[in-house]
Amino acid sequence: MLGPVREDSPRDIGPYTVLARLGAGGMGEVFLGARNGSDEVPVAVKTVRRDLAQDPGFRQRFRREVEVARSVTGPALARVLDGDADADVPWLATVYVPGPTLTAAVRRSGALGEEEVRRLGAGLARALEAVHATGVVHRDVKPGNVLLAPDGPRLIDFGIARHAGAAPLTSTSRMVGSPAFASPEHVAGSGRVVPASDVFCLASLLCFAATGRDPFGDGPVAAVLYRVKYVETDLEGVPEALGAVLRDCLVADPAARPSPAELAARLAPDGTVRWPDPVAAHIAEYERELASVRALGGPLLPGYTPTEAATGSRTPADRLPTQGPGLPPPDRLPTRGPGLPPAAAPTARRRHALGAVLAAVVLAGALTGGLLALRDGGGAGGGPGPGRITAGVDTGGGPDGSGTAPYGREVLPTGWKPWSGTFAHTPLGCAAGRDVLVCRRTDGSYEALSAADGGRLWEYATAEEQAAGARISPTGQFFMPGGSTRPAVQDGVVVFASGNRLVAVDARTGQPHWDTRSGGAYMFDSAPLVAGGSVLANIGDRPEGSAVAAFDLRTGKERWRKPLVAEELAKAQEDDFWPLATRDGTVYIRNEEGLRALRTKDGSELGRTSGENTHCRGALAVPGAVYCAAHPGGGAVLHRLDPESLTPVKQISVPSDDVNDTALVAVDDHVSVIVRGTLPWENDPGEPEIVLMARDSDKVLGRYPLGSRIASGPDNNPSSVPVITEDTLIWADTSAMYSVALNGGGTPGPVRRTELDGAPGPVAEEPYDPLEWGVLMDKEILSPEVLPTGGAVHIVYHQGIVLSVPLPGAEGP
Repeated sequence: MLGPVREDSPRDIGPYTVLARLGAGGMGEVFLGARNGSDEVPVAVKTVRRDLAQDPGFRQRFRREVEVARSVTGPALARVLDGDADADVPWLATVYVPGPTLTAAVRRSGALGEEEVRRLGAGLARALEAVHATGVVHRDVKPGNVLLAPDGPRLIDFGIARHAGAAPLTSTSRMVGSPAFASPEHVAGSGRVVPASDVFCLASLLCFAATGRDPFGDGPVAAVLYRVKYVETDLEGVPEALGAVLRDCLVADPAARPSPAELAARLAPDGTVRWPDPVAAHIAEYERELASVRALGGPLLPGYTPTEAATGSRTPADRLPTQGPGLPPPDRLPTRGPGLPPAAAPTARRRHALGAVLAAVVLAGALTGGLLALRDGGGAGGGPGPGRITAGVDTGGGPDGSGTAPYGREVLPTGWKPWSGTFAHTPLGCAAGRDVLVCRRTDGSYEALSAADGGRLWEYATAEEQAAGARISPTGQFFMPGGSTRPAVQDGVVVFASGNRLVAVDARTGQPHWDTRSGGAYMFDSAPLVAGGSVLANIGDRPEGSAVAAFDLRTGKERWRKPLVAEELAKAQEDDFWPLATRDGTVYIRNEEGLRALRTKDGSELGRTSGENTHCRGALAVPGAVYCAAHPGGGAVLHRLDPESLTPVKQISVPSDDVNDTALVAVDDHVSVIVRGTLPWENDPGEPEIVLMARDSDKVLGRYPLGSRIASGPDNNPSSVPVITEDTLIWADTSAMYSVALNGGGTPGPVRRTELDGAPGPVAEEPYDPLEWGVLMDKEILSPEVLPTGGAVHIVYHQGIVLSVPLPGAEGP
């Protein structure tokens, strides 16, 4: 839909006046424009980011895009009007199509009927026929590149198209296109893509239109590409006659696929598509918005919708809804992250498998932060910190995500003494500071206890109640009532997002300081991050098209915002797009293309991962480096990256019997800490352990077994994520706390076990029926959370039990 222009948006692009903002992607922004002083058809003007425009190779690629797009005309194509690859900011203008993408239409209104899919496919096949007739291969045929106009579809975006016989601009054979809608030739490399590849991708697109599902499933990108390579297509739900046509397109041999003309004839020899009423109504919304903006006689300004601007009426900011019309509730947003198995309906016999889904989410969290509270947002690094607690801690340490607590043993919460307490409801994601221990609960609410003595300080209820609470659906999606994120603590302030509002409250009283519009939790570890006096948060209603913004911690005033995620995402690309970590004026955050480094003061980009580092998980920041883990296929590896450019500095192999179960959880000046957790699958509990390695080396310094969680077993004894504090590695299970002296990276000391009075001990899972809601977080046995705050260690258990105990001494027994 149309959005307001920003302060830094251009007012004119070439001969066009900018009227509104259409969106953004990895290469730049797209604006609605009109030719100066003319009532001609409105245009969509695509611009290129200035940093990319400075790259001669990229400018050459964009020049090719302009040339290719101008050469292609025909039915069901958005006509190219003009372009300038040599402008200070290169741009390309096409006829604006006032309608949703196929992705948006299907997600909102559901799958299309067989006749509609046939006519949609025939129109797009004829468009491809025109494209191929000019010697061009589109190479990115996907639902997000199809706009729905009242009279039929329009194929757009020739951003990676090129003439069939053209030489590539680089010597690499990187995959082009979108993983979920790629062909086997895409997987083999950009040089293998041929016109028949577009036919394969079009058939995948039509599967999506007919079922509402990505044709090659979801989960990790590598798994999706494997299914594409070997043509493991899911056609369940596709009508039989239509499926027979699509199967002929979805074959490994490009020469065996029908031509676009043959495909169009088999799908629908004649006639145009008639959209179902919900889709037609969706298209009409775009037409009304366009009419409203054109009636303004100028650009759509920030703070107004097109209707408000055109009518001169505006709802006061404090009365704006926290959820837009037509959007699902925050806890129903698509939040499934990487590492989960393909969607499958549960059965009574799949109880163990659902436990394994939970295990997979635990591991996905262990790679990006998650259920085990591996939130990549740690502290100031290495050794003992200042004499007063300012930055809060969670199970990832402080804001730098290094898994190393930033305070020394002599530092304590104000007035602290050992204590035990309880939360009123199951905690799921906690943070601690000088005055407070605060946890999000599985019902989406928050509860705060005094860090000094465990007394209850305040509660914050979510605006939305749900009987099931936080859960993993049978298809592997994470749902949280109110979209509530994990909390963050900074000095005397607690910050969190709930009900699509970013909220700052007093740590001791819970009284609100300010709130503003924000996104909701996409995964277990979604959370705001505080750095340099700013609160950094995702501000999208849903992952697609979301942005990151910085707000003044004291006032809530927005300091800057930056587009982050493309407007259209495949399931396999969905991730946790909240800030991960910050250190030395840099914030680390993921989008669908990989890890990015931004300046905390203004959001300007410093660098991004590329190549094999693109799928590097997490961001653990230490002085002079950022570490992350990846699984390239031959084994688990750690990457050391430059802290600004994110270029690779070193790669370290990790010993692992099962590379998918390996996570990097902590790094200090001398060691790296790996968790191997072969978690439950049917009757195979595995042997989870901690692997202690010398930093920047594959040398193993020690291995320590962990307690395990056994689905439906009587003696579940899960362990927390280990954390480094005071040159000591600590973790806890349901009975005790364990500590190992690290001795500055030398030979580590023995494991010291400290019994915890009041700990719940091993327990059995509470039986429940997963057929109704999926895996329920308040019914599962979750790992304890360990939060070291200087010389005090808070241990939070699934049952709501909290123990606050002294940090064990560094010496062994």
